[in-house]
Amino acid sequence: MTSDNAVPGSKDDQLRILPKYIPIRDAIAHQIESGVLVRNSRLPSERVLSEQFSTTRVAAREALLALETDGLIYRLDRRGWYVRAPRIIYHPQSTKSFNQYVREQGYQPSTELISAQLVTATDWDALHLNIDSHQQLYSIWRRRSINGRPVVVEHLRVNSALFPGFLEHDLQQSLTLLMAEQYQCHITRANINLYPTALAEQQARALHVNPGSLGLYICRQNRNQNGVITDVDQEYWLHDVLDLHFEATE
Repeated sequence: MTSDNAVPGSKDDQLRILPKYIPIRDAIAHQIESGVLVRNSRLPSERVLSEQFSTTRVAAREALLALETDGLIYRLDRRGWYVRAPRIIYHPQSTKSFNQYVREQGYQPSTELISAQLVTATDWDALHLNIDSHQQLYSIWRRRSINGRPVVVEHLRVNSALFPGFLEHDLQQSLTLLMAEQYQCHITRANINLYPTALAEQQARALHVNPGSLGLYICRQNRNQNGVITDVDQEYWLHDVLDLHFEATE
């Protein structure tokens, strides 16, 4: 027998079996989509959310993780959860620099140099730069941010034979612009590979997220106006930053 107050399949019955995190997720999603919570604003802590919704911290954490999966919020390690800004439109086939396409969309880009040194090419470097394995190259690590949020770590391998004295310049600027202005080397073509990845400890730490967090790997092999490979740029993006746009023609 069933109780008069519990009809199988009724709305009340469905609410009883609804996971506890769902109402929290839906409420926060509505606040974001309606503009009550503005982009890059910090969300309440798990403890505060659990008190607001009269539930457990486990349910609050599950709600935040679901919102992260949906691409509505992001987490900065040891800093908390924040509302994600609209994604940056990114055309992989374009030769525009990071600074160019970020500024064109109304955001403020910034770059931090992590390391820069002259090293001997590995077999992988030699293959992708089309140089001898014993040749030297510039190895440059940078972290790039949009409106103050770190979003990508990149490792550039630059053919040192094409750019003497390269490390003496300001490497926080657009390297595409540096190559054009100082070396009359213009990037005209790029071969690109991209796929989802899990961020390794080095990249995750630099981006203030946990190791294993979802990311997007983009590798660009750039060529100049003479068809010579100038550099190989490996980029490790946070998964919720880019909106990839491709153009197909007959």
